[in-house]
Amino acid sequence: MRDLVEYLAEATGVEVVIDQTAGRTTIEALRHAPTLDLVWMCGYPTVSLISAGRMSHAIVGAPVFAGHGGPIYHAVIVTRESGPLSLGAALETRLAVNEVESWSGFLGLQAHVERAFPGRWFADQAVTGSHRASLAALADGTCDVASVDVTVWEHALAERPEEVAGLRVIDRTVDWPAPPFSLNSKLKPGTRRSFTEALHAIGPAEIASLDGVVPTGLDLYQDVMPIPSHLGLRRTEA
Repeated sequence: MRDLVEYLAEATGVEVVIDQTAGRTTIEALRHAPTLDLVWMCGYPTVSLISAGRMSHAIVGAPVFAGHGGPIYHAVIVTRESGPLSLGAALETRLAVNEVESWSGFLGLQAHVERAFPGRWFADQAVTGSHRASLAALADGTCDVASVDVTVWEHALAERPEEVAGLRVIDRTVDWPAPPFSLNSKLKPGTRRSFTEALHAIGPAEIASLDGVVPTGLDLYQDVMPIPSHLGLRRTEA
């Protein structure tokens, strides 16, 4: 993230600071994101807030993660080496959930399971607080299976292999649009234009983990990531 902050500051000539008060959970993001100028977070809370009229931002781009070939991502379903061999078998075990508001860790998994095994769900579940904590719960035997953002899984394999030793992937979800960048409509037009152009100019030479940022808008996400009813948000009509 620091590389992205430094790049944007240099490209726009505007001081860019990470808001440490925004928190790390989706619920915290739902509270704080509307106050920020530039937001990069899971498509689900972004779409939820914009569609419900709770955030005056516009989606301007979607990242192309290195090696993914387009502005997409998915979740991998992970267990221990000695764990269940398939998703069907995993439904008899305990699921580690990073957050019930997480798309890749829970809501997208619900859709995936419903397509494959209508009406079924895991025997038990526990909320861990993060994808990394879910992987730790698998490693220590607290839980048996977890749905993890593929970019988190790939980063762990590359940077923290000891944390995922003894774990393996047994399934994956469909592809979803990658977490979008959105800009506050209250920014001055020149500032919005500078940040939009800087984001669209990103490539591997600027940010090693990104192959680019593709221009896009809200329509890419709305039908794929509907607003769950338990959040009490309603979509506003244009």
